[in-house]
Amino acid sequence: MMKYEGYMVGPVLRKLRLERGLSILQASDLTGLSTSSLNQIEQGGRNMSMKSLFLFMEAYDTDANTVLDIKVRQKEDSIDSKLAMLPEKQ
Repeated sequence: MMKYEGYMVGPVLRKLRLERGLSILQASDLTGLSTSSLNQIEQGGRNMSMKSLFLFMEAYDTDANTVLDIKVRQKEDSIDSKLAMLPEKQ
């Protein structure tokens, strides 16, 4: 069973943002999240919602496995394959 660990995901999000050359303000503009929320998520002090996960995936042009730092052995096990099974509108 996978457990979400915000304190582990935060540094990954910061790394993704910096690799893309984005400031916290630019990331805020792209995601629609406040700079305060972004800082808290990056520092592991605030949990990331599913909505935020999708916002980060779109803003950073990456997949959920990368955002959540999940190493996938088989494609069927990836979080992306599970997310793809969800209906578009919820």
